[in-house]
Amino acid sequence: MTEIKLSIEANLNVEEIIKYQEILVALVSCGGLSGVKSGQTIIHFDKEGVFKGVQLSYWPWRKRPLDKQK
Repeated sequence: MTEIKLSIEANLNVEEIIKYQEILVALVSCGGLSGVKSGQTIIHFDKEGVFKGVQLSYWPWRKRPLDKQK
């Protein structure tokens, strides 16, 4: 398991922190914050503003065995 610590200077309540945490975990776990060369990372919310998911219009770059030899 990887632990990521984020420090924000804001007055957030526990519910707001959990909402932001859910979005950040989704972005990190799908690769939406790494390996972006061209394309879009789209964050989806419903009409009430509830987070629904992340959509990528590209494949995140991943190091492959062939890349390691270069």
